[in-house]
Amino acid sequence: MHATTVPTLPWYKQFWPWFLIAIPALSVVGGIAMIILASSSFDGLVSDDYYKEGQAINTLLDRDRRAATLGISAQVLLAEDGRTLRLVFVHPVEGALTLKLLHPTRAGLDQTVVLKRESNRLYTATLPHALNQPRWRIELADGAGQWRLTGVWKLDSLEPLVLAPQAS
Repeated sequence: MHATTVPTLPWYKQFWPWFLIAIPALSVVGGIAMIILASSSFDGLVSDDYYKEGQAINTLLDRDRRAATLGISAQVLLAEDGRTLRLVFVHPVEGALTLKLLHPTRAGLDQTVVLKRESNRLYTATLPHALNQPRWRIELADGAGQWRLTGVWKLDSLEPLVLAPQAS
């Protein structure tokens, strides 16, 4: 009887050594890809000076409380063209006013306008771009930085926006 020998393939022609080499090799390639992505993109959400920004929050809260103390509140109306704003105040307001329209997710859509005084209770403004997004954060402040009103404006609702001091 002849003993039959099965020819043995060299290691580099077999499946399992390549499979075992592929696992750490793919891990190295994936790690390099993650390092490249992390170093080439800017998150923008993490602040370098978070302590100062935390301190600034107290200043903003003081401005909100000042608006409550002064009894300032306003109603914001948007014309059909999507660009013309009218602000009607409950009590007369003095000085220059600034209105910021802040998009919740896209800072490139944010708009800031200086309001034009029509009377002691009516201010108007024309926006540079029409408001074509359904939701905006609004900040109304005086030019001296003494008070501010904030709110969320949902343009798809039929109600006008009422800016009133937030309860704290």
